[in-house]
Amino acid sequence: MSAPETPREQRRPSAEEPRIARTREALESGLWELLQENELADITVAALCRQAGVHRTTFYGHYRNILDFAASVYADVVNGLGAVNVDQRGTGRTQEEVGVLYAEALRRILVHTFAERRVYRALFHTGTFHAVLADGLRPRFLLALYAWQAYGLVPAMDCEVAAAFLGGAYASWIEQWVAGEDDDVEAWLASLPDLLPGWWPRDGFPRV
Repeated sequence: MSAPETPREQRRPSAEEPRIARTREALESGLWELLQENELADITVAALCRQAGVHRTTFYGHYRNILDFAASVYADVVNGLGAVNVDQRGTGRTQEEVGVLYAEALRRILVHTFAERRVYRALFHTGTFHAVLADGLRPRFLLALYAWQAYGLVPAMDCEVAAAFLGGAYASWIEQWVAGEDDDVEAWLASLPDLLPGWWPRDGFPRV
């Protein structure tokens, strides 16, 4: 499958979008603050809206409940930590440099999810967060696949399907990490290459 076409010119944001973004930021800040002293399951929509200064009607216009909102927030955090500055054509960096960047991104994710383990455990326990997280990771893997494809490493395959598969696999890998008691980030990261497809580069991963 060929790489995506060059993105078209972005549309102009509507007048509503800045207000929606501010509301989201207020709710996110309110959630972080409440989680300092409360378990996720104990936070109500009313409490979050009071903390954020947002009307409950506004909240319910975008989210079904606290868990729905928290899943969106934390999936975005993981997605952001997984961001890698790599051109989809593989230009500007060596294969080894790209491998190191992806390993560093995964290390950031493991450090963060360990620090927030109690919240991630609660989210995964809902049974829906896995799918939310996998869907957020899918575009990251699609970019990685196109980059590896440019280096001639990816066999003939449907990259969209492979990215969806890898997103789900990594979501499960993270779920097992937060569900256990292991706190050795480097050892957990070093275990990943054995789970990856044989053609996936091993550069950047620690050795055990």
